[in-house]
Amino acid sequence: MEPFARVKSLPKGALGDIKGRGLPIQLESWVNSLPNDLLKIVSIFAENNAGIWVVGGSIRQGLSGVTPNDYDLATDMKPNQVLKCFPKSIETGVEYGTVTVRLKAGGDMFEVTTLRCDQEYLDGRRPESVDFGTSLTVDLERRDLTINAMAIDLARQELYDPYNGLDDLQSGVLRAVGEATLRLEEDGLRVMRVYRFMDQGDGGLWHPDEMLSAALIECREMLVNVSLERVWHELRRILSGFHAADVLARMDLDGVLKIIFNGHTFDLNGQSSLQIISENSVIESRLAMMFRGDNPANLLKHLTMPKSVINRVSELRRSIGNLPNENDVTQLRVYRAVLGAGLDAQLACERALDTKDAKNIQAALNQLPENDAKDVALADGHWIVDKTGIKPGIRLGRLKDYLHRLQVENNVSSLDELHSMLNDIDWEESDPSDWPQLRWP
Repeated sequence: MEPFARVKSLPKGALGDIKGRGLPIQLESWVNSLPNDLLKIVSIFAENNAGIWVVGGSIRQGLSGVTPNDYDLATDMKPNQVLKCFPKSIETGVEYGTVTVRLKAGGDMFEVTTLRCDQEYLDGRRPESVDFGTSLTVDLERRDLTINAMAIDLARQELYDPYNGLDDLQSGVLRAVGEATLRLEEDGLRVMRVYRFMDQGDGGLWHPDEMLSAALIECREMLVNVSLERVWHELRRILSGFHAADVLARMDLDGVLKIIFNGHTFDLNGQSSLQIISENSVIESRLAMMFRGDNPANLLKHLTMPKSVINRVSELRRSIGNLPNENDVTQLRVYRAVLGAGLDAQLACERALDTKDAKNIQAALNQLPENDAKDVALADGHWIVDKTGIKPGIRLGRLKDYLHRLQVENNVSSLDELHSMLNDIDWEESDPSDWPQLRWP
């Protein structure tokens, strides 16, 4: 089949004011994977005499052999006209020219942004005003990095690459569009984006050129002007990256982490050795390791992290360095039961930190059979009340926890066994605050 045959029959929209080149052959699989709804949307823009171009990260991914998860479009059509052409669309950020276009409710969605002109950034967060334009050239020169400043006219099979982003992509170099300091000063979040783009996963670790490297340090204070939600969004992606340890080390060297962490002390030891499968667990593990010497709860809350993340980081941080005796079966059972789903993350942290006996404990746990009751409490409050007559309250709750620990430690599989153990407890006279709980450490 002829290359790019899938888009040759598309109607042609308005021509961009920039010299292009034919699509590189490495984009053929990218073109073949384009969603049908995207091609239909591009056709509708063209049939309405509008210019329409694919822009942004999907081109970068396509040239790198990665199938994108989403696609962004740029057009010379004004937002109100876009909404008329696509009535099922969502007004994502109309004041900034962005409409989330879809052909029908529940259908594939694509962000379409009207071309913009130069604008003034006074606070390093957002432009004071947005002026819509018709120049693709001007729109591309506003973008942060050369690898993000490319556009494609699908109908004409043309790639527009005025800043040689393709060359930088092939060389693994991060370079700003125009003056690096100016680009970062326009939006402080671009500092974080540059660090994120350093991590190209299987594509390796990329490095900013000399000008961009200097600008990252010069503009690092711009981060204080960026909303904390946006900072956390980028930091989360950095922490989950394949080369996260290297990127964090660079951010530390450049003094960026000190600004993000607002004076909290942190430790990057072990980051390069951490190996965890789950994206969420690797983020939480990295944070727990970084702040194992400094309670980060207030900082994480300040960074607007979800409460569930804060809780898991705090729990993991408390457990780091507290391991059971590899030869004590009861300790191993309690440790396994308490950590539950967090066990793999905690042991991964210990291995990364080269904690003594961590590998032996992992081996011992691998050999330890699952408890017969699978660590689920056999005795509920009703059963305990029936056997003891204790009224609901602190004593009942502590006794339930005590029995649960005994069940886990001794691999109790029936209530009859547990009842026998209950008879050996001085639950009437002793102080419940002295009773063991199912917790670790």
